[in-house]
Parts: sequence; structure tokens; C-alpha cells
Amino acid sequence: MAMTDISALAQMLNPKDEGDSDSDNDCVKYTPADIGNSKPKSKIPDVTPSTVKKVPAGKDIWDAEFVPEGVSTDHEETRPQPQYDMCFKQNVGTEDMFLGMSGKHPGSNDELIITISLPKTKTSEIDLNVTDERVDCWTSEYALRLHLPKPVVSNQGSAQWITDKEQLRLTLPLKKEFDFLP
Repeated sequence: MAMTDISALAQMLNPKDEGDSDSDNDCVKYTPADIGNSKPKSKIPDVTPSTVKKVPAGKDIWDAEFVPEGVSTDHEETRPQPQYDMCFKQNVGTEDMFLGMSGKHPGSNDELIITISLPKTKTSEIDLNVTDERVDCWTSEYALRLHLPKPVVSNQGSAQWITDKEQLRLTLPLKKEFDFLP
């Protein structure tokens, strides 16, 4: 096939009209943005300076209004944090050990035990606040704000002062997923 044959075949497959030209300036180019309706289906939110929250001042990474209620925003605590130990306790009976009837497994815990060492502290100096997700313990010497790994039933817990070790032991029952069932 000669070059003239190929150009004759191209003209036969793509016939030109009289108004056509080969320049790229005359072609209409489409982009993906041209597909579909030109108007957006959902309303785009208004982002004006009055609707955008202010950026916190200084080196803060959030503003006080973003902190949930009940959480202290004072970061200037100078008292040291006491040593503490946290462990889970599982109440196991004979039906669990020998028959496996209760359905407990190694990961199912019943209580959270927190032992806080408070040397040179009297029980009258201890200020203790326990919520379902946090334990706060303050004395004149120490300050502890402890977020709990699992939610507890705060109103059913108990506290015990161990005099010879100068420790406060908290026993907090864990919230179970199906406690509401009879």
C-alpha cells in the first residue's frame, strides 16, 4: 500500500465537511467536570468568617469550648502524680474451673482494682472522685487524674485504706454489656 492509498482510505472513513478544519482551536474539549448536571445536587455549606470557629490563641491545639463537660482545663498542676497499679480481677468459682458452665473466658473480667501509693498521707486529706470513665485522687502532696481503660459502675465501687503500706485500694465493678438482662 502506498501513502496515497492510506490517505484516500482515511478520507473515506472520516469525510470532511466544507466548514471543518484540522486546527485544535476549533475542537470542543470536554473534561470530567463537564459530565452530568452543572448545578450541584446538595447545598455546599457556607464557609464565611462568621461560621468558622476561631483558631485557639497561642500554642493551644483546641479551644476550651471543645473540651467535654467535667474535664478540667487547668494544665498547671504542680503536685507530682503518685505511683499506682491497675489490674483486672475475675471472680471464678468451681463451676468455672471444672465444668466451664458460666461462659467466662480469660478476657472476661469482673472488677478493676486500682492501688494508689500515698506515702505520708492521712485518710482525712484524701479527696477522691470516681466516675464511670475516670478516677481523680488529690491530696496536699499528690494529684492523680486517671482515665480508666474500661467503663466501671462508679456508684457500686469500694475504697479501702491499707495503713501499713500507706495505699488506697479501689475496687470498681466493670460495666458488662448485658447487665440489663435478668
